[in-house]
Amino acid sequence: MRSIRHPHLRHDLIDFASSEPSGGLTFNEHLNVAPVTLTHGTSRPMEGRYLAAAQVVVAIHEGKAFDIEWRGADSDRIQSGFIAHGQANVGDARLPFWVRYTATPSFFAIALDESFVGEIWEKAFDRSGDFSIQSSIGVEDRIIGRLGALARRELSQGGPGGRLYLEGLASCLTVHLLRDYGSAERSPIPHRGGLSPRHMRRVLEYIDAHLTDDLGLVELAAIAGLSPHHFGQAFKISAGKSPHRFVIERRVQHAMELLRREDCSIAAIASAAGFSSQSRLTQNFRRVAGVTPGQFRRSLG
Repeated sequence: MRSIRHPHLRHDLIDFASSEPSGGLTFNEHLNVAPVTLTHGTSRPMEGRYLAAAQVVVAIHEGKAFDIEWRGADSDRIQSGFIAHGQANVGDARLPFWVRYTATPSFFAIALDESFVGEIWEKAFDRSGDFSIQSSIGVEDRIIGRLGALARRELSQGGPGGRLYLEGLASCLTVHLLRDYGSAERSPIPHRGGLSPRHMRRVLEYIDAHLTDDLGLVELAAIAGLSPHHFGQAFKISAGKSPHRFVIERRVQHAMELLRREDCSIAAIASAAGFSSQSRLTQNFRRVAGVTPGQFRRSLG
């Protein structure tokens, strides 16, 4: 990980990927699926101190409005305002900022590994060197709100979508942060074509060989030599659906094959097909096939 800028500033370092945070925070719910961490937590009052994070963080306020004072590491001017429900704080890892407030706010946070953000910066924006994201307090951002709501639901449900879904959300959020809060002077380079036949074949072979694994967007993108953002676009052009949806449907197809030839419990088939539980298999099986696994098995006669 790159070193934090302004190392001379005494600050509390918060690692959102850890289930035991510091810096006066408490995590009530926590889901770490590298390179993205989702957490719901609370903060004790801050008497005036510098904070820094180990990741790029978007924290969405979920409680009552509260007054806050802050200043960036490069400024001596204290700013003041209030943060209302649904407003967000955006923080660049490596950039400490000073805060003071007397409230005990609750928040939902999405934390992104620097390496993940850096890869999208280099491959999607065709940039080399460091990225930069401006620390922003109390912003109202509809895109952050929409992506945050999807991620918040995923955290509440225990991450049923898996790595592919979370990394897809993280990829969209990263592009938005780099474009609207970062040092990007232009939008990501558009990816107009799908995957080459060779890359598509390699990706499909990898998916089939690792169908029961917790597949991730980063590892699939690496097979095609693309950023997670560009890979998601290219795969959808080639396959007609997102990587997450494709893998879910492929797992359902595999479950159908097992139901036809295996005389074992549906729970065992769910595990063998790569689903985290029988209920997850049933939910997706009904969506894809229009019937439950049990109804499908009975229809075989």
